[in-house]
Amino acid sequence: MKALYQTFRNSRGVCIDSRKIREGEIFFAIKGPNFDANKFAAKAIENGALAAVVDNPKIAGSHPDFFKVADTLQTMQQLANHHRKNFEGSVFALTGSNGKTTTKELIKSVLCQKYKVHATGGNYNNLIGLPYTILNTKPGTELMVLEMGANAPGEIAQLCQIAEPDAGMITNIGKAHLEGFGTLEGVINAKSELYHSLAERKGTALVNLAEKYLEVNSKKVKKRVFYSSNEPKTNGRELIAQAELMAHYPKIKLRFKLIKSSYYTEVSCQLTGRYNFPNIVSAIATGAFYGLSQEEIAAGISAFKPFTNRSEIINFRTNTVFLDAYNANPSSMRASIDHFLENFSNPRILILGDMLELGTDSMEEHRQLVRDLQDKKAEYEQLWLVGKEFGKLDVEAPTRHFPSAEKVAEELETQSIRNHSILLKGSRGIGLERIVGSN
Repeated sequence: MKALYQTFRNSRGVCIDSRKIREGEIFFAIKGPNFDANKFAAKAIENGALAAVVDNPKIAGSHPDFFKVADTLQTMQQLANHHRKNFEGSVFALTGSNGKTTTKELIKSVLCQKYKVHATGGNYNNLIGLPYTILNTKPGTELMVLEMGANAPGEIAQLCQIAEPDAGMITNIGKAHLEGFGTLEGVINAKSELYHSLAERKGTALVNLAEKYLEVNSKKVKKRVFYSSNEPKTNGRELIAQAELMAHYPKIKLRFKLIKSSYYTEVSCQLTGRYNFPNIVSAIATGAFYGLSQEEIAAGISAFKPFTNRSEIINFRTNTVFLDAYNANPSSMRASIDHFLENFSNPRILILGDMLELGTDSMEEHRQLVRDLQDKKAEYEQLWLVGKEFGKLDVEAPTRHFPSAEKVAEELETQSIRNHSILLKGSRGIGLERIVGSN
C-alpha cells in the first residue's frame, strides 16, 4: 500500500474506465458481472495512465507499471481510506430513502460560498463510486460532501469505514430498495448505520425532527444538531435554523433565519414542489453547522440548478411536462403525483413507470397506488402505466398499460395529444425521459 499510495500522490487521480483515462491517472481494473477490466489495463497505460492496478495473475507481470493485488476494488477502497486519513478537512456524509442526491447538490451549492468543496458526482454513492470520489479529491479541498447509497444491510457501514465521516445526516427513511432490505425496519436499520458510525467516531448528526424515525434512531450520537422542515415538530429542541415555505410552484420560495438571528432572509430556489422543501432546509442546516452566514446560505440556495430528470418542467410540443423520472418509490411517487395534481392545469395525463427494487412488497405497493388513484380519477383525464410490475395488475379502461417508454412515445404521437399537462414519474430503469427525448 505504501508504494501504491506514493504513486497515487504523484498522480492526477484515479480512473475506472479505460476509455476515459487521462494522462497521469491511475487505472483501477475493476471486475463486473459481465466484464473484466484487467483486459484493458495495458491499453490504459498506452493512453497515458501513470499505472494500473490489476488482480488477474495472468497479466500481472506483463508490464512494469502494473500493481498486482488480490482484489482491485478492495484495494481501491483501502487506498481511499488511507487518503481520507491524510485529509485535513472535514468529511460530511448523507444518506436517505428520498432526495439524497438533490440534497447533496444543494449542500454543495451552499458550502461552496465559503469553502473549497469536493462532492460526489452524480450518484457515485456506492462501494465503487464513494472511494472513486475520495481519491479524486482535488488539492486544497476543505470539505468533502459524500452521498451514500445502499441496496442491502451493511453497505452504509462499509462506506462509513472507508469515508470516516465527521458529520452527517439522513434525509428521511421510507420504502425504498425493499428487495435488498426486506422490510421498512430493515431500511431503518440500514440507514441508521450512518448514525452508528458517527457515534463511534464522536461525530455530529444533523437531525430533521420533522422526519419519522430520525430522532429516536440517532440517540446514540452524543453530538446532535437539530432542524425541522415542519416547525411545530421541535420536541422542545433548540433548532440550528428555522425556515418557512412561502410558495412551492412554479419555484420554491422560502424564508429562513439562523438560530441566533433576529431577522429572516427570503430566497427563491429553482426547484419546484413542496416535497423538495425538506431538501432545502437540510442544506440550510448544513450551511449553518459549518458557520456560513444567512447571506451566504441564501446565495447558495439561489444558485442551485436542478439535475436533469429531477422536478423539471419541460415544454413538449404544445404540452407542459413535469419530468420527475430519476427515481421512484411509494413515498416519492405519491409526493410527485400530489404536487402535479395540485399545481398543473387540466386536462392532465399521469404516465407512471414501475417502482423498482421493492421486493416481495412490489405487487401490493403497485396495486395500492392504482387503487388510490382510482379515488382521484376526477382530477385527471388519463392514467398510463409503464413497465412489467404495473403489467402484472388487472387494469380497466380508461387506465392503460404500456410495456415500455418507447411504446408510450409512439402512442402520444398517434393520438396527437396537445395542450395537456403530463406527469412522467418512475424509476430510473424505466427511462421515462425518453418519451420527451431528454437525456
